Amino acid sequence: MTYVDPPSAALHGELSADGAHIVLIGVGPDAAIAHMAARLQLATPLIKPSDPPGALVLPTTWAAVVQLSHLFGAMWRPGPRLLAWLAEEMRRRTRAGDELTVTLPEGLTPRPYQVQGARMIAELGRALLFDDPGAGKTITTILGLLERAAAGHPVAPIIVIAPASVVNPWVEAWRTWAPDWRVTAWRGTPEHRRRLAARPAGTAAHVVVASYDTARMDAAKGKPLDRLGAKTVVVDECHLIKSSHAARSIAARRLAKRADNFVALSGTPITHHPGDLWPTLEALAPTAWPSGERWKARYCETIPGDYSARVIGLNQLAEPEFRATLLGQHRRVAKADVLTQLPPKVYSVREVDLPPAYRRAYDQLEHQMLAELPDGTELSVMSVLAQLTRLNQLASAAADVTVTREVGADGELHEHTEVKLRAPSWKVDALLDVLAERPGSPVVAFAPSRQLMALAGEQATRAGLQVGYVVGGQSAKARSEAVEAFQQGKLDLLCVTTGAGGVGLTLTAARTVVFLQRPWSLVEAVQAEDRCHRIGSEIHDSIEVIDVVATDTIDTRIRAVLHDKAGQLADLLQDKRIVSQLLGGRHADIRKAA
Repeated sequence: MTYVDPPSAALHGELSADGAHIVLIGVGPDAAIAHMAARLQLATPLIKPSDPPGALVLPTTWAAVVQLSHLFGAMWRPGPRLLAWLAEEMRRRTRAGDELTVTLPEGLTPRPYQVQGARMIAELGRALLFDDPGAGKTITTILGLLERAAAGHPVAPIIVIAPASVVNPWVEAWRTWAPDWRVTAWRGTPEHRRRLAARPAGTAAHVVVASYDTARMDAAKGKPLDRLGAKTVVVDECHLIKSSHAARSIAARRLAKRADNFVALSGTPITHHPGDLWPTLEALAPTAWPSGERWKARYCETIPGDYSARVIGLNQLAEPEFRATLLGQHRRVAKADVLTQLPPKVYSVREVDLPPAYRRAYDQLEHQMLAELPDGTELSVMSVLAQLTRLNQLASAAADVTVTREVGADGELHEHTEVKLRAPSWKVDALLDVLAERPGSPVVAFAPSRQLMALAGEQATRAGLQVGYVVGGQSAKARSEAVEAFQQGKLDLLCVTTGAGGVGLTLTAARTVVFLQRPWSLVEAVQAEDRCHRIGSEIHDSIEVIDVVATDTIDTRIRAVLHDKAGQLADLLQDKRIVSQLLGGRHADIRKAA
């Protein structure tokens, strides 16, 4: 039997004297009050007894009021001061603005949607920017903070946390759009970073740009970034803080919670499911979303697990409430809607067949976890993860296997297997065919495997082509030089690993992108394409995306997994095109390109 509150029951809420808390008082029969107290446990903010006792209190946030309204309906009775606060908050969240008051350097004109996003940041100070990769979120963020500073809000010092590959582009963007602001890259030795933090006010940077790894080391209490006392924290590619217990996530959230302003950017804000978003939400509004478990329980569909619940999607019944909690505080624009001058993407698939000997080895490894390679050596795996890695390698190229054994510190004999890719590579052969068909037209090749990228570069160099690399382990200088050379037309081929170059690069000199392997990560798969398809690619009539797929291999399975992950992202961002356009709309039904 469902309990129904009597008509006389009501939950009254009013702002505290300092405006920091909402004070809740229930009226009605004892049973109704007990029922209301129980329902309050479904809200995400932490609710505590008042001091002195007699009421309950929770932090004043927009999300809290939205939840109270949905939890109690007609029983919810906000008081006069709270109603006034709500009216002002609604005005801030819905006030449209399409003009900037700041004066920009001569020759710089932002796009209208960038101005609108900047106005959102300027108005609220804490915002989520989920525009498509390549839509210019960096500029939108800079303009928003400049506008907020012009309105009299404390903005500097600003800490920008970003992937290492985009530290320099962030610094350059700030210096271009805000030349009067002091900007520096936060890197170097620990002693150098301590000196940066100790600079006097007149010489200290207004903006520092730190990589995730450096921020992780310098954000703890008393460390250099902590001592800056940042008024603003910007987290670029915020999907990288999705693992709430990871050190970089803890560091970014710690800095964000103490700042007056916070902006999170990502064209792909989740990588698997909506639960990935919670750490970013906590950084956005710490008192509204203090617990990931409570947020997932309220807004996600979950399946119980041995250690934690598994999120399978947004809870459709709670989705309207969730979106209301972020009213006016997040924005996403699709490139297809605002950058209509960009060339279309044209997808194709080139199937390649494994040589018979490697076909046999591949099938043996897939079904028996043990394979005999054509040279007579054996390749075995002891886990599914290792099996997937080796299958990916055997689907791409020939390989040499080296097995070493040594006695470990525990006295046991340990075996280590090293697999090194070598020629021939049927996938690299397909890449060379693409290059031969497009003489004089630079190409970008992507794969998660650094070995495969090195093999591709070696074979292309032997064919007389100019090759550059963006791969893990490079210095920032070497990476920048390779990208610059490619953009200047000095290279025929740029070999990029999706982990090192999937975000932050501009490679618009290419009209052809070739994937020798797709990564399991949706973020890397989507963002890699958009290194070439972004502002600046208007010089081409189309951007060609070619997938080299080994017949009847793990390649097809990876594409299907990417499609499933894209469905979760499409639901969150309310754009079904993310699924329908992924991989050219073809994820399982692979045909040879004409």
